[in-house]
Amino acid sequence: MMKTSRLIVLIVLAVFWAIPGCENKENVEFTDWPIIEAYLSPGDCFGLTVSRQVPFIDDVEYSGDDIDNLDISLIFEEDTLLLDPAGEGVYTDSSLTVKEGDEYTIMFQFNGKPVFAYTYIPVKPENMEQSATKISIERMDSNWTPVGGGGMSMPDPIEITWDNDDDSYYLMVIENIEDSLDPIRDFGDEDPPENIFRKQPNTSTSEEIRSNDFTYYGTHRVVLFHVLPDYADLYDENSNSSQNLTNPSTSIANGYGIFTGLNSDTVFIEVKEAK
Repeated sequence: MMKTSRLIVLIVLAVFWAIPGCENKENVEFTDWPIIEAYLSPGDCFGLTVSRQVPFIDDVEYSGDDIDNLDISLIFEEDTLLLDPAGEGVYTDSSLTVKEGDEYTIMFQFNGKPVFAYTYIPVKPENMEQSATKISIERMDSNWTPVGGGGMSMPDPIEITWDNDDDSYYLMVIENIEDSLDPIRDFGDEDPPENIFRKQPNTSTSEEIRSNDFTYYGTHRVVLFHVLPDYADLYDENSNSSQNLTNPSTSIANGYGIFTGLNSDTVFIEVKEAK
């Protein structure tokens, strides 16, 4: 579960590269709304983060609420629990392990207003399969010549499929998990790219991974996340916007951010050098 949690952090950073959010609207009165951030996945302990906006206007007035000392109630099943503050806006319940199908509601007071948020944990992707477990790609360094002396040979893409009877959203993340990275291409003087890439959230039942998607040889972990519409919407918004977490969320009242559940399944692909 620790590896999956790390992937969650990576995809979060890919979407929200400037957390916390900010107000970037001129001539609009600033309101000190809290920003909630939680990505809840089965096997993890329940936790969330509350932060403040960083406005691009002067002389804003913040409420007197202490981010590290809020009374945040968690309603789960028939119980109401008080989350434990862990500092830096983090709140947890280490006794509560997130499970598929769980429903969570949080509530607290902030700036004199009641804040509510709700989410649930979707089911694990069903019947995830791959058309191949290996792919062979020519090395393209300074000594590269096409195999056989002809044009470059392009292997067939690997297709990942799954069931999606209810048109749910899915996000795929592919990560090279080797300790030492062996590049397929010669980067020259450029900084080497990350060992991870992702596909846009969609409601499809398949995704193709092409040879030119890969940057390094070795074992790749392919994680298919079943995500909720609020995550997919925020992903799309932040692909073309600098508003970050200050866009209103349908799952949060009197606050900004993301309070969402996700679930995942994993397969592996071995990228080998074509001989």
